[in-house]
Amino acid sequence: MKAKGERGNNAVEYFLLPAAGPQESFATLQEAVEAIRRLPPESMPVGTVGGSARPMEIACDRRGATLVPGRKPRYEFFVSSQAVGAGGEGTELVPWWGVPAAIEGLLRRCGEGQLKLERGQRIRLSPREVFTPSGLEKHKKWKETIAKFVLMAMTLALAIPVLMILAYLVVKAWPALSLGFILENPKNGGIWAPLVGTFSLVLISLLVAAPVGILAGVYLNEYARDNWLTRIINLAVVNLAGVPSIVHALFGVGAFVLFAGMGKSLLAASCTLAVMTLPVIITSTREALAAVPMTFREACWNMGATRWQTIRTIVLPNSISGILTGVILQVSRAAGETAPILFTGVVFSVDVADHGWESFFPYGLSDSCMALSMHLFTLLTQVQGVPDDVQYGTAVVLIALVLVVNSLSIGLRVYLRSRKRW
Repeated sequence: MKAKGERGNNAVEYFLLPAAGPQESFATLQEAVEAIRRLPPESMPVGTVGGSARPMEIACDRRGATLVPGRKPRYEFFVSSQAVGAGGEGTELVPWWGVPAAIEGLLRRCGEGQLKLERGQRIRLSPREVFTPSGLEKHKKWKETIAKFVLMAMTLALAIPVLMILAYLVVKAWPALSLGFILENPKNGGIWAPLVGTFSLVLISLLVAAPVGILAGVYLNEYARDNWLTRIINLAVVNLAGVPSIVHALFGVGAFVLFAGMGKSLLAASCTLAVMTLPVIITSTREALAAVPMTFREACWNMGATRWQTIRTIVLPNSISGILTGVILQVSRAAGETAPILFTGVVFSVDVADHGWESFFPYGLSDSCMALSMHLFTLLTQVQGVPDDVQYGTAVVLIALVLVVNSLSIGLRVYLRSRKRW
């Protein structure tokens, strides 16, 4: 076939690439397609027994041109090497079933005028093995890989500074870190009294906040109707979560120290911490309960169980891991707060026994206590001549306390989550 207006060596012809022997030219595209049938088995494209499983091209160029495979084609079709028959469409997702089906498909398109090549253009038959990723899948995988590395870089950008700060604190505190530093009282250069006080504050606030918060979350998610009262309660919980800690401290002074008559005591400070951490527990409880499929409840109700029996035996056991998330956050925040306990029960110094049973339980509910966060603030601002390693050691122990409690809670949460039935 000659292009209009071209003569002699400028006439265009069609070639099969890669050529099996001397490069043969064809006058029409249909002849080039038909020539594929006559190729020896070792030179056949994909889709035949003994074939080379490599792409084959039909190129259009001037007579006598030297051609090599590999240029970008105008048309690309796909052939499966495993399928047998006359099926397929030639696309990457639905390839032709072998070379015979590909030849018939190309001839049909040529007859319908769908395939037209100009000089320098090509048609490519590419292999498409079963279960191999398509171009779209490769592109999606490439974008997924980029997203993964970008997110990993962001995570490292957050984690590395934290690790550097922790490493710096440990290095500065290393001379003071010892068993005696933890077990001795402040008058002997240790932190035992504030450490026990912190444990007491966290434990009592947890005993107050966890039952109230969990029960409130159960009511709001399982019993309360969607009315104006429920919406007001939800709004109050959200607003309470955004109140600064110093405001909670003033509330604790008015509500617990003065109005309830607790005075500045361990109980008043613990109740103030409990009020401050209630929104987190309530919110996490509601989210955990809402995550339990409604079909679980309906199946239990159909068996004749009451609403409370369903909550107690089905809903709570399947949501306990999510509820623990709020409790973990409560523990972390309660251990590190200073302002709420500064005005409600924590003091600069308390005489604590150095040995015996009283050293493990030195504070009563009506007694003032010490706390690590307050003790660290006092060492930095009120006491002169305190070695730097003691100050850094106090900070490291406070951080380690939070990490240990969180680790234990997370381990328990993972164990409970593994026992889920869905």
